[in-house]
Amino acid sequence: MSARTVSLDDLVGRAVRDADGRRIGRINELEAEIALERGGNEYVVTRFGVGRWGPFDALATGHFVPQLIRRITRATGYVHYDIPWELMDLSDPKHPRVKCAEEELAEAQS
Repeated sequence: MSARTVSLDDLVGRAVRDADGRRIGRINELEAEIALERGGNEYVVTRFGVGRWGPFDALATGHFVPQLIRRITRATGYVHYDIPWELMDLSDPKHPRVKCAEEELAEAQS
C-alpha cells in the first residue's frame, strides 16, 4: 500500500459527494492515530466526520452539549456521518468522494 500525504487544511471544509455524485455534506473533523516509527512519528487518518451543518459539530464538546445538539439536529434534519478511511476516495483531494451511496452510509450508522 502506498502512502499519500494530504494537508488537513486541504480537506477540512471540503464538500463530499457519494458514489452517485450527490453532495452528502462537508468534512468537519478528522480522527487520526499516531503511528510510532523509528526516526519519527506520523499521523494516520482513520475516520472522517462529514455533516451538513458543520458548525453544530464544532460546538459538540463535553456531555451536555452533544445531547442538546442531538435533540436540535433531530428537529432540524441535521445529518452527520462517521466515514472510515477505507470508504473515502481522496484521489482528488479537492473533490473527496465516498465509495458508496449515501443510503448505505445511513444504514451502516443506524
